[in-house]
Amino acid sequence: MSPPGMTLPFLILRQDEARGLVTPAQALAATETAWRDYGTARRVLSTPSSQSLAGQGCVFKVKGAVLPGQGIAGFRLVADATDAAGREVTQDWFWLADPATGRPIALIEAFWLHLLRTAATGALAARLLAAPGTRIATLVGAGRIAAEMLAPLREALPGLAEIRVTARSADTAARFVAAHIAAEPALRAMPDVASAVAGAGLVLTMTSATAPFLAARHLARGATLIGLGDLELEPDVLTGWAGRFIIDDLAFATVAGSVSHWIKAGTLSQDTIAARCDADVGEVAAGLKPGRRNPAENILAIVQGMAVADLALAGLAHDRALSTGAGLRLDLGAPSSPSHERILPA
Repeated sequence: MSPPGMTLPFLILRQDEARGLVTPAQALAATETAWRDYGTARRVLSTPSSQSLAGQGCVFKVKGAVLPGQGIAGFRLVADATDAAGREVTQDWFWLADPATGRPIALIEAFWLHLLRTAATGALAARLLAAPGTRIATLVGAGRIAAEMLAPLREALPGLAEIRVTARSADTAARFVAAHIAAEPALRAMPDVASAVAGAGLVLTMTSATAPFLAARHLARGATLIGLGDLELEPDVLTGWAGRFIIDDLAFATVAGSVSHWIKAGTLSQDTIAARCDADVGEVAAGLKPGRRNPAENILAIVQGMAVADLALAGLAHDRALSTGAGLRLDLGAPSSPSHERILPA
């Protein structure tokens, strides 16, 4: 961020200005650095790691983190509401600050960066955990995250020969492939989940499903399954298929997605989930624990996103905006509440 002794102006960066400031390769590298910080420093997430607040017509969600190596701290602030037409409306912003002084640095509209963070997270997990020589990958989901996934996944695993895509309907998958095949010729639309997953060495799920659709019987031996979405996986994927279980943030997983559903349904207890976990992504990225140990191992990773990775990409966007002139700059001046300054003894 800012060099020692230099005070930068406060930056406001809107969605359209943020888009494209961070490349897929930069997103992968920044996410890996953030995971390593998490693996080694450990105390980089807010306590709790995720918090929610019910407003009047919307729900606020907050995640915070600090990146010591990058000299930045901040929070991702999300507000989910419904408009008069019944459509979901989301406000999604990063608030960035200097971790030493608390001085505000930036407010960055985060939706596109969040999509890229999710994609980079999945792609990096694939690079760390997929079996050597994996040739076939399957994307379950054909929405905005899948669109952002293609470039980071190709960057992470350049040897992929086929990238299958399946969605709620065969038409949706076909339209997705038609829209993106010029940029990624290895794409292939599949009519259903079972055929898309059969024989695939890597499976990434990124849906907003409200009922599980993927079970142990669908998955190949030696595959890597990376769950990025909501309620997607049957519990036997963990209990009957996975030889190794990797997670990013256990506390968050217990309140969102498939793990949360298993606990709420009474299928698996929180203690059982915790005991079954072999490593977290930070430990794997930092080399403190192994990810994949042999080509035949079945690996399940629940990777739903941590604030450190959001923060890393927001920090990159901030730096790129300052160098390119994007965004609005404000001079905040001196602290506005001198009466709150700490008075030290003489």
